[in-house]
Amino acid sequence: MQEQRRLDDQASKADKEHEQAMEGLRTALESARTAYEHMEADLKESDANLLNMTKQLDNANAVQKVAAEALEAANLEKRRLMEEAKSREEEVSNLRKDLAIAEDGRKEAKARKKEAEARLASAEADFRGKLPQHRGLY
Repeated sequence: MQEQRRLDDQASKADKEHEQAMEGLRTALESARTAYEHMEADLKESDANLLNMTKQLDNANAVQKVAAEALEAANLEKRRLMEEAKSREEEVSNLRKDLAIAEDGRKEAKARKKEAEARLASAEADFRGKLPQHRGLY
């Protein structure tokens, strides 16, 4: 009977150890479940942050694309304006040359006019000098 009691005590002790071990496993399992839930929540938050960052990157890329297109358009407009300015400078240069030629022509024409007026005056004087002097005719 003592042997039975000893066996019962050992069985009881084994049951208590088993119960404590099961309680430790339950606690460990609960801790693992809690840790998993926290990790899952962190992962969802990370996914949301990643999605937000991806959207921000897409927006930044779109803005950069629009800015690049605007810069290209501005460069094209600048090039067009510079070509127009060059064309106008050439036009102004040509007009100045034409004006200088016209000015020279005008000076030359004035000089020829003066020469012609002088020859006319000389011719009139010669003509008058060669006319007979009749009184009363003039």
